[in-house]
Amino acid sequence: MIMLALLTKFLAREAELVVISAKGQALETVPRPKGRLLVFPGSFDPLHEGHTKLAEAALDATKQRDAEEPSLLYEISLKNADKGVIDVKQAEERLLQFKKANAAVALTRRALYVEKSQLFGPCDFVMGADTASRVLDAKYYGGVEGLAEALDTLRSRGCGFVVAGRLGEQSFVDAHEALASAPDSHRDMFLEIPDFRVDISSTELRERARSRK
Repeated sequence: MIMLALLTKFLAREAELVVISAKGQALETVPRPKGRLLVFPGSFDPLHEGHTKLAEAALDATKQRDAEEPSLLYEISLKNADKGVIDVKQAEERLLQFKKANAAVALTRRALYVEKSQLFGPCDFVMGADTASRVLDAKYYGGVEGLAEALDTLRSRGCGFVVAGRLGEQSFVDAHEALASAPDSHRDMFLEIPDFRVDISSTELRERARSRK
């Protein structure tokens, strides 16, 4: 009932986000752990082993860097810079996956990382190399100066990135390759996860599911 009430507030734009904890509690604020907060944005259509393995690898890499236990929060945005708007029914279906996986997830309307940082505050965003390439693509910021300004804003809010290799449309892209275009002045914001690879595609999984119907 509490979850339904918060979802109703969110859909009526009376709440900025809804967080469903790993225990199934519905919150309208982001839990602040003692260790570093990792936020893993995605469409998660569906949530699969590639996502969960990346989450585990990001937690391990961050723990090694900081020498303290981090926590992870998945995030689904109703808006996506590349994929457009996710409708409410889709969002509800995807939220149920995290309950089964015993994982925490947030539902927001923030498409860009600068926008997300306003909600989540100090955190590291977890992503594959393909997403990192888009984060560093100046076209999303109106040019190179806009990209630098966005990264400056993220840094001022205590945000960074944890990046792993990812199977792209054509071939596998490792984190180091994806981050080659990162400005030297902001390279320290990106933590690479070396030797990570899980070749699972959400698109392929959806196509398999459709073929079985």
